[in-house]
Amino acid sequence: MSFSFHTSPRAIFAAAVLCSAAVSGQAQETKLEGALRVASGPENKVYERMVADMQAVCGSAVPIRSVSSTGGLHNLSLLSASEADLGIVQLDTLRAMKGGDENIQTLQAVMPLHNNLLHVLALAKGSEVGAKRIPFTDKTIAGTGNTIVIGKFSELKGMRVAVVGSAQLMGQQLESQLAYGMTFMIADTDDQAVALLQANKVQAVFTLGGWPLPSVARHTVASGLVLADFDLTPQSPYVAVKRNYQKLDAFNRSFLAVPNLLVTRPFKTAGPIGHKVSALKTCLRQQMDALQEGPYQPGWKEIKDLDNTHGVASFPAATHVAAKAVKP
Repeated sequence: MSFSFHTSPRAIFAAAVLCSAAVSGQAQETKLEGALRVASGPENKVYERMVADMQAVCGSAVPIRSVSSTGGLHNLSLLSASEADLGIVQLDTLRAMKGGDENIQTLQAVMPLHNNLLHVLALAKGSEVGAKRIPFTDKTIAGTGNTIVIGKFSELKGMRVAVVGSAQLMGQQLESQLAYGMTFMIADTDDQAVALLQANKVQAVFTLGGWPLPSVARHTVASGLVLADFDLTPQSPYVAVKRNYQKLDAFNRSFLAVPNLLVTRPFKTAGPIGHKVSALKTCLRQQMDALQEGPYQPGWKEIKDLDNTHGVASFPAATHVAAKAVKP
């Protein structure tokens, strides 16, 4: 079964609003005079770690500050509102949102990044569905439902799913295409989503991120969690990739994957901010071997072609810019 993603502008906008509201106040960063503000992601997830790597190899050439967010969808809101200068975003999210906000339509690609994987978590023992509820409570009557064990994505028909960050939009897109009858509950964090799963409020969790995703990799078999296998056939730009999570006994597990891009607002290349963006682009390209071979995120090794921006217009970095220190 193959699929492509479509969703209405109204649904997309609603998801963006919910995504921003979920972390009201978190994206407000202390101003660092002269630094490029890079919209990243939640604390200790892969987006944030990729920006930390950028700071490590290019921070002496270009001052960089990470701006916390819930992920790619929220990053687009921050860029549109001029609360960030650059940001990491999934290709599908960028394409879906380009139909509305003109500030998003004009964003330009600095370089391609790693793939984001859709991690689908479920309970190894299964979840109870169809149980009768005790009146005026959220508790169910034991033994009145059926236990469903979810091991594959195709087994999510009719299920309730907790979605985290940009998985809100992807969940809507998947449901729009597949008509599985999935219903979604928004969770602010991965921990909150897992708590909903363990409390039988949902039967699965959708969370997005590069491999290995720290919030998934820290779980062990003893947690009672399993990673469901993605058993559908995606269409471009989506791909199915196989990855391992050893602590969960998940080997050669299939995931739905989508490319990420580092994007920027359309600054004038001769201007002060455009000059810094150009210097960062140059520095990252020059340091790619170090990023791919050094003690940095494994996602850097997924970058094969620095010029492949998947049809998104590239930021026209000034040819005279060298990767040397840029004054704030």
